[in-house]
Amino acid sequence: MTVRSRSGALTAGLILMSIGLIFFLQNMYEHFSAWRLIARYWPVILIIIGLRKLYDYLTWQETQVIPPASEKRP
Repeated sequence: MTVRSRSGALTAGLILMSIGLIFFLQNMYEHFSAWRLIARYWPVILIIIGLRKLYDYLTWQETQVIPPASEKRP
């Protein structure tokens, strides 16, 4: 698994956990409204996604693919 796919899997997992927590709170507390929370803080979600993309861009390093010894020609 590459570094890029690992960080994507981590981000997806955190997003799913957050959504699950929001709906869990809505089920447990009748005065809690997930839609009101999302409607109020949706710009924060965009900011977090943008910061994550910026971080990925600034920390990305090109890697050189070295073929295995069996594929090298003499």
